[in-house]
Amino acid sequence: MATRSLPERVSALEESVSALQPLPQELAEFRIEVNARFDQVDARFEQIDARFERMDARFEQIDARFERIDQRFERIDQQFERIDTQFERVYSQMRMLHEDLIERLKALGEARDAGATSPRPPKRKE
Repeated sequence: MATRSLPERVSALEESVSALQPLPQELAEFRIEVNARFDQVDARFEQIDARFERMDARFEQIDARFERIDQRFERIDQQFERIDTQFERVYSQMRMLHEDLIERLKALGEARDAGATSPRPPKRKE
């Protein structure tokens, strides 16, 4: 293998160095470009974060509405329970009155069958 002379080696080194001289500028431009991309990505993530925050706020509103609806249903359930209780009480009274009426009708029928007079006076003819 032939060795190069010192002037040839220096010349080759100078060419290599001169080829590397634009490298700092290229790296700076690359860094600027990469930073710009990161800024774009960051901006996009901020938009996505803002969108998620709006969605979270909307879900909180929906949750609050469901909570109010649940409370209304609880009040309605309580009202129905009161109505059921009142209905049971009225139904019980109606049943007692019905049984009392049946007993009175039986007593009237037995009295009529026994020859007793009617509790009402006969109608007068005019």
